Amino acid sequence: MLKILQTDIGYESSLKQYTKRDGVLSFALFGIMMLIYSILAVLQIKFEFIRENIMLVGCIFNALMIVITVLFIKLNKQSLETIGLYKGKWKHSIIIGIILASFLFYNNCLSSLINGSNLISIQEILILLVYYLLVSVCEEFVFRGYIGTRIYGLIKKRWIAVFVVGILFIIMHFPYRMIAYGMTLNDLAIKNFSWIIDLFITHLVLNFIYLKTNSLYGAIIPHWMSNFAYNIILK
Repeated sequence: MLKILQTDIGYESSLKQYTKRDGVLSFALFGIMMLIYSILAVLQIKFEFIRENIMLVGCIFNALMIVITVLFIKLNKQSLETIGLYKGKWKHSIIIGIILASFLFYNNCLSSLINGSNLISIQEILILLVYYLLVSVCEEFVFRGYIGTRIYGLIKKRWIAVFVVGILFIIMHFPYRMIAYGMTLNDLAIKNFSWIIDLFITHLVLNFIYLKTNSLYGAIIPHWMSNFAYNIILK
């Protein structure tokens, strides 16, 4: 049991390099993400073109956030390896990611099809395929890759750091929904408490894959498939 909980040696050693400055920058990146998603929500409300093309615009905004994250890394003279790319037990990570993604595809999509549900149109499926890929890459870069590692410059205790990043991951989902759909904190935090728990468990699972393999691919793949599979079924 204890062996299962052991962190990859490369992942563990990489955390020691981060300073308080890195920790502060991780919160700065979180703030930028909150701002960008809030701007997207305001634009969606104010402009009909944005509302009619929200997936396309969403792709642009998520791509922008990916670019900003990479800039944070490069401007600090760090490499993309520090967010779990191009190194670690990447083959193991991909295999774990595919296995988990297969389970999520069955749970979120295939089981509904077996029970008689229908898929949305092929065109919509292709759009969502790209959209949710960008969403998953963006969120994994920012949370498990960047914030989830740099935060150790401020918080040295492992599970406290994991808990804090999990809370930030949950909070990140609030501004867009509150602005774009007029939802209140009560709507999100109380009436949808099961959604909050689901987000936190998702964070724990994806973070666990990363810290066990020192590779982000195993987090990106199931994150992508979970969102994609759930949204291609006609509700």
